[in-house]
Amino acid sequence: MKNTIKNIAALFLIFIFSGSLANAQGWTVPNSAKKKQNPYEATSKNVSTGKKIYNLHCKSCHGDPTMANMLPLAPVAPTDLGAQNFLVQSDGEIYYKVNKGQGAMPTFEKTISDEDKWMVIAFLRSFDKNKKVKQQVAEVKNPEVTDVKLELNVNEANKTLLAKLSGVTKKGKRVGLQGIEMSFLVKRSFGYLDVSGEDPYTNEKGDVTVQFPADLPGDREGQVNMLVKVTDDAFYGKLEEARVVTLGVPTDPVNPLDERAMWGTRANAPIWIIVTFVGGVLAIWSVIFLVLFQMIKLPKLAKSKD
Repeated sequence: MKNTIKNIAALFLIFIFSGSLANAQGWTVPNSAKKKQNPYEATSKNVSTGKKIYNLHCKSCHGDPTMANMLPLAPVAPTDLGAQNFLVQSDGEIYYKVNKGQGAMPTFEKTISDEDKWMVIAFLRSFDKNKKVKQQVAEVKNPEVTDVKLELNVNEANKTLLAKLSGVTKKGKRVGLQGIEMSFLVKRSFGYLDVSGEDPYTNEKGDVTVQFPADLPGDREGQVNMLVKVTDDAFYGKLEEARVVTLGVPTDPVNPLDERAMWGTRANAPIWIIVTFVGGVLAIWSVIFLVLFQMIKLPKLAKSKD
């Protein structure tokens, strides 16, 4: 009997394993989906955007494209999405698989917007050898430079931030670096708020201007801690500029402990809690005194009965 149960359990596990393996390997993509083309060009901006989305949603399992450092899952490990045997698929096939998911691969149909999915595909296509020529045409090419500098100018009257990225060519001339994505970040209580806007890429002069939000609160003097940096360190290394700027709305900070709330200090606790607490304490002590009073009366009652 025991052997029969073991055999049934073993067959069940084999069935489940083989089913999950087949489910993970067998992708059926409709022909209509295969014919879809990426509506976004493989520009440096789109590739950079796609890289950020990839690092957020895909890198933890699939690793770095072309590096084969995927998460070692069993029975089927995730694919290297930068490998040529993966990139032979059409844009539509990749989009369909990202959208629908299968097996251990989750669905991103409602998690990531359609535009962001196409940006990820544009990023992956930057590793496609068959698309290399097209990619080079689409991207802006900067000259080889050294002594790369990031400068930040603040116009408090107009509430604008101007970042300038430049480097020195082999001929000794300092030139602006075009098409580089910049990040404009404001330090808040729990991290940084990105105020870069929709197009934070340097122009032909190496400049990018960002309008600071008109309603973003600062301290009592309107000061905020600003951090401006090159988004992708792979271009020119870690370049950033931190500065305190007076661009925020002057705001008196409110200490949440000063409010009458559940998390407030003893003096600022809600009235109903104070009343309940005091009432409870009075009730307990009343019972204690009543018991003590009755205990004191016991000897007198005993004498009166005698």
